[in-house]
Amino acid sequence: MHTDWERCVRAVQSKDARFDGWFFTAVTTTRIYCRPSCPVVPPKPENMTFYSSAAACQQAGFQPASAAAPTPAPARRSGTSAPTSSPARCG
Repeated sequence: MHTDWERCVRAVQSKDARFDGWFFTAVTTTRIYCRPSCPVVPPKPENMTFYSSAAACQQAGFQPASAAAPTPAPARRSGTSAPTSSPARCG
């Protein structure tokens, strides 16, 4: 599903907003999802799974977090790349 799970986990644990729009974190125990910069306490890594979009999370049966419902991330401009420390794919 992703090529660099550890990098995704680090982004979520540090609430790094640079990753918003690059992937979404789904929590298997609560069946919710949110963006990497979600302000709530991060889930345990073993309960995280990653998707490339909010739609993919919803298709997999996850609901948006009520405390911090994911908002649309700024559109990626053509020719831009993910943050230097971003995963190649998370979803």
